[in-house]
Order: sequence, then structure tokens, then C-alpha cells
Amino acid sequence: MAIFQVVVGGIMLAMIPRSVIFDLDGTLVDSRLDLAAAVNRVLGDLGRPILPDAQIVSFIGHGVDRLLERALGDAGLADEARSLFERHYGEGLLVRTRPYAGVDELVRRLSEDHTLAVATNKPGRWARTIVDGLGWADAISTVVGGGDVAHLKPAPDMVELLLETFGRSRDDAVMVGDMEVDVEFARAAGLPCVGVSWGFAGRQRLKAAGADWTVDSAAELGDLLQRISSP
Repeated sequence: MAIFQVVVGGIMLAMIPRSVIFDLDGTLVDSRLDLAAAVNRVLGDLGRPILPDAQIVSFIGHGVDRLLERALGDAGLADEARSLFERHYGEGLLVRTRPYAGVDELVRRLSEDHTLAVATNKPGRWARTIVDGLGWADAISTVVGGGDVAHLKPAPDMVELLLETFGRSRDDAVMVGDMEVDVEFARAAGLPCVGVSWGFAGRQRLKAAGADWTVDSAAELGDLLQRISSP
């Protein structure tokens, strides 16, 4: 196997990554419009003015509760807003949510010789519905999300569960994500991280956060993952 070296937490590690852990929203799928629509329905139900999609999108990345709190600006409405959001978003998970360009082909190709998983702060039941609805159930072996572990990213709980499920060690895995929280998550778990520039943060923020690599297309990501894990 090809062995490469990367510094994680100040330690030089020799890596042979055959397990790829993906973030979901902003990495594999563009779910912005469905999320924004659900949040605006909540705001409407609560008599609040709707917000521009771009503003709601800027709140995404740290779980549903944080998303709603920022959209409402009122933590006191969190419980009611959460209940409304679960109904609205649960009814519209796949209305306009689609894989990013080239991602469907990449997932299917990588699954032939890698173990693929998803680690997302989106509630796990929704993440699994999206993965299944996009036809990836056979390609992505495990989906872990909010509610499946004690702590959301950037805590390393999801990686701990996934590695236990895979029966693999850290030197066999790499994280792929689109936000600073994904880089922080990888660091907390002792994994290298590939940042994808097409999601919510962009190339410069990912590089500043310390992503080990940053790629601009699914094809570039596929080439990188094959290069660092090929025999």
C-alpha cells in the first residue's frame, strides 16, 4: 500500500487511508434550499419575518438547534421552533436537495475499494433518509448524525463510533468536509482532513482552519483519495 505522512496535532503520522468519512451538507449534497425553506416556514408559523436564503445558509453547520436559534434570535422559542422545523423539514428532505456535480459518480466509484461513511451534525434519521433516497445505501456503509452520539462535531464521538463499527484504526481513515467545524472535528479525532471548496466555507477559510488538502471538484477529490490510498 502507498503510505503517506501528515502532521496531525503536531505529530507526524504514516497513513494508509482506506476509510473515507464524509460530511453531508455542503460536501456530498447541496441541501441549502430545502433547509432554508423549512426555516422560513418555521418563522412564518411563529409570526416572524422570513429571511433571505443566503442568511439562513450562513447559520448552517452546528446542528439544528443552533440554526434555529440564530434564525430566530430568541433561544426562548427553541422548543416550539424545533418541533415545527422537524415537521417541515421532515416533509421536504429531498425536494431540491441534490448531490454536487460529480459527487454521485465519485461515491459509487470510491465504494468499490474504500469503506465510506457519513458523519454529520444533521439528525441521523434525516441523513440516512437522504443517503437512501439518493441511492447510496449500498455505497455508504454507515451514517452517523445528531442523536446517534452524545456530542456533535467538533467532538470526536462520531469518529469513535465509526472506527469501532468499521473495526479500523485512525491511520486507515480520512475526513472530507466543507467547513471549519469539519477540520476541527478531524483534528479532535486525530484524522487528516480534505476540505472541499464548493460548500459553505470556501477554500480560504478551509486553508486557514488547517485542512491538510483543499480540492475544488469531485474529480480532484477522487484523484487525491485514490492517490493517497492506492497500492
